[in-house]
Amino acid sequence: MTVLAVVAAGVLLPAAGMWWASPWIREHAGALLGLVAVQLALAAGGLSWVLDWRVLQPLARIKRHASAMAQPDARGAPRLNGLRPDELGELGRRLNQAHDRLDGLLAELENSNAELHRMAMVDQLTGLPNRRLFLELFDHSLAVAKRSQQTMALMFIDLDRFKHINDTLGHPAGDELLRALGQRLRQAMRGSDVVGRLSGDEFVALLPDVSGAEAVAQAALRMIHAIEQPVSLAHPPTKMQVSASIGIAQFPADGGSFDELLHHADQAMYRAKEAGRGRHVFYREPDPQASVPPGGDAELALALQRHELLLHYQPVFDTQTGRAIGAEALLRWQHPSRGLLAPARFIHRAEECGQIHALGEHALRSACKQLEAWKAAGLHAGSIAVNLSAGEFRHERLPRVLAHVMQDHHLAAGELELELSSHTMMSDPEFTQARVDELRELGISLVLDDVGSAMVSLSRLGQLHPAKLKIDAALVSRLPQDKDACATVHAIVQLARSLGVAVVASGVETEAQRDALTQAGCRWQQGFFFARPAPASNEPQWTTSAAPAASASSGDQRARAAASANSRSRPH
Repeated sequence: MTVLAVVAAGVLLPAAGMWWASPWIREHAGALLGLVAVQLALAAGGLSWVLDWRVLQPLARIKRHASAMAQPDARGAPRLNGLRPDELGELGRRLNQAHDRLDGLLAELENSNAELHRMAMVDQLTGLPNRRLFLELFDHSLAVAKRSQQTMALMFIDLDRFKHINDTLGHPAGDELLRALGQRLRQAMRGSDVVGRLSGDEFVALLPDVSGAEAVAQAALRMIHAIEQPVSLAHPPTKMQVSASIGIAQFPADGGSFDELLHHADQAMYRAKEAGRGRHVFYREPDPQASVPPGGDAELALALQRHELLLHYQPVFDTQTGRAIGAEALLRWQHPSRGLLAPARFIHRAEECGQIHALGEHALRSACKQLEAWKAAGLHAGSIAVNLSAGEFRHERLPRVLAHVMQDHHLAAGELELELSSHTMMSDPEFTQARVDELRELGISLVLDDVGSAMVSLSRLGQLHPAKLKIDAALVSRLPQDKDACATVHAIVQLARSLGVAVVASGVETEAQRDALTQAGCRWQQGFFFARPAPASNEPQWTTSAAPAASASSGDQRARAAASANSRSRPH
């Protein structure tokens, strides 16, 4: 206000000097100067208020808002309101726009950080915890287990033949299969359990607070069964069935850290692979002082020593001639307290405890010895087929054992057949091809089992060229009502003809099934409709005389009589 007064004085005083000569002015000069001073003061105050209201206060609000925007917690700060339509109002609107844009950028940044954190902790393909998150969860469970003195189990789960699936169907189909199996594993576990994916086809599962080896084994079986269910793939449209091998390590018996337990579980998993795949193996076997379960190591060894393991024979008939062309040797256990046991009751345990090779060699030698005895008695039994597990097929001693057996019992080429599952024949192409070539040089024929219920690579089938394809009993059971099953059987027969391979149908139980198979072109059939598996006898009904004088008609009559008698006694 002082400055304005000085300015006013500098302007007005010279002009006032012109009128100073007036007596009235000289008389009222003091009053006039006071009035001018009051006017100048009022003008200066009004101008200061206007300047503060129109300029200084808006600038201060804009300054405070700009400072707030620069703070770390700027997101969600209040906007500038009541802006006037002038330059400062336009500046405020621009600042509001910048604030909105900053809020959007901060929101995007937070979402990106959350997504990056999720990506760092979760497997992108399956949605399961990855190795990093699984390790954090394991460390937490380990601390609880140590404090509460609990037992934990760590499982290493590896899919069997997954590389073959990627090679034949492509990586997109493999990814689709992994997603489906990852969810199945999650659903097969308890709510407190954790399953994660390490890499590729390798999964890992943590079972905190388990009550014992039996509970862990049951959990492993649930996982194996969940994985073995067929998976429908969209690209390409097909159904895929795989198995899994599981290795199990337990805390604290097998290790006290994640790396140690994982290493031991991995070792156990490879033992499961060597034992034939599709099974679980503990790194450390359960307490040997505990009660031995049925089919345990000691019990199976005693069964071999006591000759409780024996063979039953089920013939394969040619439906056009009524004659048997051979038989399948089926292992049975005449248990002293449980009665006659089928292989499904003890083979799995034999594979786990390492007795499968002894059982397999016993079956091979017994079948060849019996065939030699029938031939010495002048009976023609045809070829004898013996089932072979994956572990036996891969055993390094198999070619030597077979060579000695063939030589010891004077068997000719083609008289001994080995039945192998599609799973065994289609896995490990290089090894399988080399092993098949070895067996073929020994004069041993190979039969591909369970055709129609498992995936078979046509290119691999052409390379392996087995002597026979055996249609699975599950497929035969759907005949003749199921049109899809009829079409599948017809396709298998046509494929076999194009490859020059014989076809045998197993599990034939009704006349309708026999006729449907015959109509499809499958003349060699086996099942309860023709004959039940039976122990060896000096002169089985299905054998024929090897002497030329014995006509085929007598053999036909005996075979038809046996088929008729057994068809009347078969279960319905």
